[in-house]
Amino acid sequence: MTRHKTFRLVVDALLMAIVLLQNLVPFLGYIPFGPFSMTLIGLTVIVAGSALGPRDGLLIGGFWGLITFVRAFTWPSSPVAPLIFTNPLISILPRLLMGLVAGSLYLWGRHRQWSMRQAMQVAAGCAALTNTVLVLGLVFLFYQTPAVATAFGATGNQTLGYVLMISLFTNGIPELILDVLVAPLIAMPLRRQWERLKPQTIK
Repeated sequence: MTRHKTFRLVVDALLMAIVLLQNLVPFLGYIPFGPFSMTLIGLTVIVAGSALGPRDGLLIGGFWGLITFVRAFTWPSSPVAPLIFTNPLISILPRLLMGLVAGSLYLWGRHRQWSMRQAMQVAAGCAALTNTVLVLGLVFLFYQTPAVATAFGATGNQTLGYVLMISLFTNGIPELILDVLVAPLIAMPLRRQWERLKPQTIK
């Protein structure tokens, strides 16, 4: 097996273990914020896609999505999780696409001669936005009822769309800023090591 493939397997396994820990340890992966939780796990998915590629982003994103789906039935991360994340289109699909976007946009940026940092920052921002917009958009599409709006914190004449828009600014934007600033700091050393090992093999 090549050192390149060994490195990839080790990093993927490590990132999956980190995602698992982020789901199990309070405040390591989710920070409760009203009816929602601000997540730090997207950062791990973005690192996987940016450092190793779209396939690895899909793997780690899918792993996170699967855990989100299972947790919605057993140990919800927020009061609204049992209402929305029992739907795999909301719990799994956005996480899968988050990893795919991170990896694909990084490669696209590098092909356009962007610096590694710039490509990773753009990839991180777009990936974070993909997850946030898809989750909130699918919630709005499938769960636009007074009961669900109330569970999301709507009061009086407030609609589900209104509280979801508030969530975009209170949760989504901070997550995006965090991902853009931090993801390159973690992913760049991994990417450099990945590229350095690429031509080497173990006989």
